[in-house]
Amino acid sequence: MKLNEFLRKTAPQWKGVTETSELDVSVLIAHLFGRSRAWVLSHGESELSPEQIQLLEVNLRLYQQGVPLPYLLGRWEFFGREFFVSQATLIPRPETELMVETVLAWLDGHPQAVQVLDVGTGTGCVGISIALSCDRVQVVASDLSFPALQVAKRNIEKYHLQGRVVLSVANLCPPLARRFDVICANLPYIPSERLKTLPIYGKEPTLALDGGIDGLTLYRHLFAVLPRFTPQTALITCEMDADQSSEMIALAHSAFPKANVTVLQDLSGQDRLLRVELEGK
Repeated sequence: MKLNEFLRKTAPQWKGVTETSELDVSVLIAHLFGRSRAWVLSHGESELSPEQIQLLEVNLRLYQQGVPLPYLLGRWEFFGREFFVSQATLIPRPETELMVETVLAWLDGHPQAVQVLDVGTGTGCVGISIALSCDRVQVVASDLSFPALQVAKRNIEKYHLQGRVVLSVANLCPPLARRFDVICANLPYIPSERLKTLPIYGKEPTLALDGGIDGLTLYRHLFAVLPRFTPQTALITCEMDADQSSEMIALAHSAFPKANVTVLQDLSGQDRLLRVELEGK
């Protein structure tokens, strides 16, 4: 069977699974065959072996069942680089790149800042991206999920950062007697009941999405302990849902009454990032 014929035959199974299903399937085929997407698009007359047909059928069945494309690929792009992912990790998203950009801009203006804490690291994409873009920093990346940290370890090794990015199994902040110049937190912030109504529910790890009754349970715990981990001059960044700005600002002011607290918007114009700057206590 030729590739084009196979795609025509199976199209009713996978077309419309997502808004970009045709693109997704071409990317998936390229990955499975070790080819470029351009090769897939220009070699529709290629004969498929029985093994290739079986491989495609298995993966297209998973795609049809709702397994996200990044999990089928085992990788996804973030901040211009490719990172390993697994079903133990949240899939990196473009809106989270705002956190990296914000941290790098602050580090550029604070050359003495060296210590970075990445709370809820998942794949490690935030902490690793910061370390790759700023040679002087040392990063501690924490997560409660050991399987997620195993993925982060692979990404650290991929970019040869074993000496600069250290992993810690921890519920929020690691048990270290250390203060951090920068603290990044991308914690679960979707309210529990709302999460159950979203398409993402059951497809990505609930541990990385469920923020409790109002979505802010973990952020309350985090801000309760953050003063012990920050020096007089520091930056704290937290990703949040668009309707959580006022509550997050209140949490920040409660923990750091003199801080400069602002909310940054993502590319779609939605409130996305809490920025807390400490310039002396």
